[in-house]
Amino acid sequence: MSKNSLRIQECADVRPGYSAKGAIVNESGGILQIITAQHVTKGEPYRYVDGHSLLITPPKFYEKYLVTSGDILFMSRGSNNYAVLVEEVPQPAIAPLTFFIIRPKQNVIPEYLAWCLNQDIVKAQLNEIRTGAGTPMIPSSALRNITIPLPPLAVQKRIADFGRLQTQEKKLLRQLTEETERLQQAANRKILSNFNNNKQELP
Repeated sequence: MSKNSLRIQECADVRPGYSAKGAIVNESGGILQIITAQHVTKGEPYRYVDGHSLLITPPKFYEKYLVTSGDILFMSRGSNNYAVLVEEVPQPAIAPLTFFIIRPKQNVIPEYLAWCLNQDIVKAQLNEIRTGAGTPMIPSSALRNITIPLPPLAVQKRIADFGRLQTQEKKLLRQLTEETERLQQAANRKILSNFNNNKQELP
């Protein structure tokens, strides 16, 4: 292992999410928010919105599943594993078993760690430790032993800023594509409407 690399366990705490006994449903009078896979978007930081409200009665010992701003949610199930930085979340909130809850230590910037976990160099290691045929998963013990490059904090910050700009660019490009598609469909509907009304000229 390079002197500039560390195992995940040396720069973050990795905890499993909450294992529910059945389907998770909103409970009347619930006070504990659950962040599910449906709430997060791959490639974007997580920010809570009112539409994500999913409240339950706190189970026993729920404190070990708590999620706070600056934590990282890592999708541990399936073959498409990814990390999402938690930017805004109500308190108290927990994550289910589909995620590992990763809490960075002082020697790593959360934004950098989330960025690093989504890079090909780490994905290659994930491919080697993934187990299971029906529902593949990443074992927590193996994830803790994955190595990542860990430059000085100042360099981590610059990389994190670069990653943030990349995320913003991807989001803007996606929005541009969606808006272009919307305008094209509107133009196509108008063309067909004109023909249906025996108007041969284009709009």
